[in-house]
Amino acid sequence: NSTYAALQGSAALTINWEEGAHAGLSSASIHKMFEEKSASAGVVVREEGEATAALAGAVRQLEAIYEVPFLAHAPMEPMNCVARVLPEGAEIWAPTQAPQWAQSEVARTLGIPQEKVAVHTTLSGGAFGRRSMTDFAVEAAQIAKTVREPVQLLWSREEDMQHDFYRPASHHHLSAGIDRNGHIAAWRHRIVAPSISAQLFGGQEDQRRPDAVDGAAQLPYQIPNLRVEYVMASTAVPIGWWRSVYNTQNAFVNECFFDEIAVALGFDPYTLRRRLLPEDSRLRGVLELVAEKAGWHKPIAPGRGRGLACHACFGSYVAEVAEVSVEDARRVRVHKFVCALDCGPIVHPDLIAAQVEGAIAMGLSAALQGEITIANGRVQQSNFDDYPVLTFADMPIVEVHILPSTAAQGGIGEPGLPPVAPALCNAIFAATGKRIRRLPLRSEDLKGT
Repeated sequence: NSTYAALQGSAALTINWEEGAHAGLSSASIHKMFEEKSASAGVVVREEGEATAALAGAVRQLEAIYEVPFLAHAPMEPMNCVARVLPEGAEIWAPTQAPQWAQSEVARTLGIPQEKVAVHTTLSGGAFGRRSMTDFAVEAAQIAKTVREPVQLLWSREEDMQHDFYRPASHHHLSAGIDRNGHIAAWRHRIVAPSISAQLFGGQEDQRRPDAVDGAAQLPYQIPNLRVEYVMASTAVPIGWWRSVYNTQNAFVNECFFDEIAVALGFDPYTLRRRLLPEDSRLRGVLELVAEKAGWHKPIAPGRGRGLACHACFGSYVAEVAEVSVEDARRVRVHKFVCALDCGPIVHPDLIAAQVEGAIAMGLSAALQGEITIANGRVQQSNFDDYPVLTFADMPIVEVHILPSTAAQGGIGEPGLPPVAPALCNAIFAATGKRIRRLPLRSEDLKGT
C-alpha cells in the first residue's frame, strides 16, 4: 500500500468517460459570450450623479476593454484527505480552510447527523482559497463508505490542476468623460463575469451579486458622475475564492484605466490619484508613503519604468510601485516592488511583510504567465510545465513599509495582491508606451518595444 502503487494502478486503468453536456465549451466560446453580454446594460450596483448624461455631454471620451483569465490555485500540496466511516459516525483528517462546511457536506453526503462527523484540521501546503471547498473531503468519505475501510485520498498534480475551482475570468468595458475644464466628469464600468456565490449557492441571472463587483463598486476616487454595472455571465467552469477574490480583477482594471486617464490628461499618475482621494483617506496616506519610499519623483535608469497602483480591501489600504524593464526579446524583467500599507494596529510586522511578499509573488505569477484555458469542455493545463509559477530568478526585490495607524484593524493575507498587476502593467507602459489590457502578458502585446 503506497501512493506510488495507487498512482500506477490509476494510470493503468482504461476508462471511457461520458463527454457530458459541456463538451463543446472552450475559451473562445466563453470569450464570445462575454463580448455579447457586454453590449447590454447590467444591474446597476453603484450610481452617483448622472454618468450616462455626463458621458454624452463630455468634450472628450476615453474607452477601453480589459480582460482577465481563469486562474488555478496551484498549491504545492495537492488536495488530499484521510477518511474513516464507521456505523457510529465518520472522521475526516484534511488540510481544510472550512472545517465546519466540510463537516456539514460530509454529513449530508453520508446521510448522517452533522454531530456524527469529526473533522481534524491538519497543516496545509498552500491553499489560497482552494481548500475552502469541500469536494476532496466528500470524495474521500464516499470512497471510505464504499470500500468499508479507512482511505487516504491524494490527488495527482494533474488532477489537482484540472479539477480546481478557478478564479473567474471576466470582461470589462470602461468609459470616462472629460469636461471642458479637463476634469474627469464621468466614469462608467460594466463588468461581465460569472458569480461565485451564484454558482455555489444559487441565484438568478438578473440578480445583483455584489461578490463580482468587489473592488469596483468601491472606486475610491472623487468623480461626480459614477456608474458601475454588473452583467452575470454564467459558465460551466467551476469557480471559487482565489486570494483576494474579485479584487484581483477589479483593481487591475480600475488602476490601469485610471492611469490611462491620467496620461491622456497630461497628469502625473501619482498627482491625479492624490488629487482625487479625500484628504483624510487612509488610501491617500499609503499613496504618499509609497511615493516617498519608491522615489517616485526621482529620475529612473534608462530603459526602466515605474508604475503605481493603490487599492483598499478587507479593511486594509495598500499602494505599490513596480520598477521594470523590457528586454530585447520582449521579456519583462521586474526589478523591484515597493509596498506601503495601513492595516491598523500591528502585532507582528515580520508576519505582515511575509504576507505581502507572498502576495506580490503570487500576483506576479498570475500577471506574467497565469492562465487556465478550456478546449472541448476540458482544462488544457495539467502541471507546472504549462501552468508556470514565478521562479526565484524572477522574484524582484520587495520593500514593505507599514504606516503606523490606530484606525480599525484590517486583514493582511489578501490586500497585498490586488495592486500587483496594475502596478506592473503601468510600469510597462512607462517603460515602453504599450498598454496592457488583458492578462497574462503576451509577447505580442509588447511588439515594437
